[in-house]
Amino acid sequence: MNQAAGTQCEGSRRRRWLGFAGSLARGAETAFVRFPIASFAILAMTLLGNLAAAGFYVPDTRSFVWLMAALYGGGAASIFAMLLCEGRGLRKLVAHLLTLVVAVIAFVGIYFGGRAESHLPALTAAITLAIPLAPYLGQRDPHRFWAFGLWTTVGVTLAFLSVLLFVLGLSAILEMISFLFETIIGSQAYEHIYTTAFLLVGPLFAIGRIPHDFDEAIELGLDRMEASVRILIDWVAMPLVLATAFILHLYAAKIAVTATLPKNEIGWIVTFAALFVLTLRIAADPFLPDGAWPARIFARLWAYMLVVPLSLAVLAIAIRIDAEGVTLQRYYLALGFAAAILVVLAQLVPRLSGDTRVMAAIPVLLLGLSAFGPWGAASMVADSQVARLVSEFGVRVPGGEAIVIRAENEDADEQREMRSRIRALADADRLDRLRPYLEPDLAERLQAARRGEPENAASVVMSGLGIAVIPQMSVGRGFGAMRRAEIKIEGFDRAALDRTANAIEGDQADFGPAGGMSDGLSLVLDGEQLVARYGGKSVHFPLKAAIDRLPEELFESSTDQNVAPVLDLTDPDGPRLRLFVRRYIEGMDGDADFLTADVFYRSEDWPASVSSDRTPQGPTEADQNP
Repeated sequence: MNQAAGTQCEGSRRRRWLGFAGSLARGAETAFVRFPIASFAILAMTLLGNLAAAGFYVPDTRSFVWLMAALYGGGAASIFAMLLCEGRGLRKLVAHLLTLVVAVIAFVGIYFGGRAESHLPALTAAITLAIPLAPYLGQRDPHRFWAFGLWTTVGVTLAFLSVLLFVLGLSAILEMISFLFETIIGSQAYEHIYTTAFLLVGPLFAIGRIPHDFDEAIELGLDRMEASVRILIDWVAMPLVLATAFILHLYAAKIAVTATLPKNEIGWIVTFAALFVLTLRIAADPFLPDGAWPARIFARLWAYMLVVPLSLAVLAIAIRIDAEGVTLQRYYLALGFAAAILVVLAQLVPRLSGDTRVMAAIPVLLLGLSAFGPWGAASMVADSQVARLVSEFGVRVPGGEAIVIRAENEDADEQREMRSRIRALADADRLDRLRPYLEPDLAERLQAARRGEPENAASVVMSGLGIAVIPQMSVGRGFGAMRRAEIKIEGFDRAALDRTANAIEGDQADFGPAGGMSDGLSLVLDGEQLVARYGGKSVHFPLKAAIDRLPEELFESSTDQNVAPVLDLTDPDGPRLRLFVRRYIEGMDGDADFLTADVFYRSEDWPASVSSDRTPQGPTEADQNP
């Protein structure tokens, strides 16, 4: 009997897997027939993702992300266009041609124009969220849109479950093979499984589950599932949102009575509350007319309960922007408030009132518009922060009209403010807008960093301005140097810009980000020596001896007057370094504690630098659009 039971269990497990595989196959077939362009984009992303998991980035490390984003954007735009065509009954041939045109435009716009013009997360999110709206723009009714959104959400959820099943199933098979046949399966095999699951299995299954019928409406009955959902909406979600609105109105009354300004966190609180209200209004739409009393109150008052909290939030964000300028976080907070306000105002128009399509379309439209143009997130952050940096820290160059940004004094608050503004520009990927207002050599270093090491560009600017954060230490003598000078680099064919080296703590040398770049030449200080590492090779150089030969005036003069000294360091076995030292600090014991320098070296001394050369072959869009 046990054997029979085991056989039956094994048969049941096999049928489940066969059913899962058959469902995936049917979903993939539906996806390829209905959305061929999106399906080929998914295949291309899967191929590129698996190549990246194996260490091969196409076309290179920096462009890989944009290529993947362009394929995703083109695929998502093609799905939107196909649903739009299907919703209007266009012939298949015409629909496929229009879809191809839209996909090509999206791909080209993101890959070739995106790096200089768009904010990628907002753009891809807007295209994705617009997909369920496509068949219902200007036609049909909100109830059918709600049904389509429901089944699309169910399809996406099933796609996520299919990814879990795929990953768990293949991982279990590999573990079984490893155990039974005593073989070692490396971690890269699992990387390929995860990559294939998230880039191929899930997306194909999801688009294969997009409904074909755009005219289906949900008929609410008395089944157990509907009763359970209705209880959740009527007696859990609705009381929560009503309580949230009551608390926010009490807080508004407190502000009115005490005549105080709203706290900074009010922006995030109101954003959450508005998102909660709008999401619940759309999700509960068919349950509201005949719901319990909390649902009926919500259905009548949901727009009114947003007016006072949004007024508080607008006041708070206006105060913050007026004081500190626009950042990405403040921009998207303000964008969320604008979307909520427009949704509330739409309720004043009889034809738009209560239309869930309008409630969903307004935030998606604003999110898409935020990704490009002078009104976009990146451009507005750049305009605001650059203008403030120039007005607060700009200095007119004697004998000309040029203005350069300088840290004229060492006030900690001012330096903190400068760092905050530079980080805001880095977050928006708009540090290139600072180049016209930097000293020529710092502008060139910023351009080189953006071309070769964009993740290090903000540190290059802060170090060049003399406002880089230095770790707390017992400080002895030291110097900083901001004045530019020419450097002879004959004999050196590699440059590592703005490298930072800290002293070893204990017995461990930190060659990670604090000591430079983990995937390039990295530095650390060990007593009187500078230790350089590339790949697995480490070389010790006599730094302290070279520092001691520098003139004493360098340690006594101010940072803006000093010209950065050039040090040539040589190891007895042959490797050489040339340092353009911008900041150096010793501890009280006389050992080197902190160093910032541009480092020039020879590739023949570091064989790993040749095999992992990441130097791009030409200027990027950012360099062509300063």
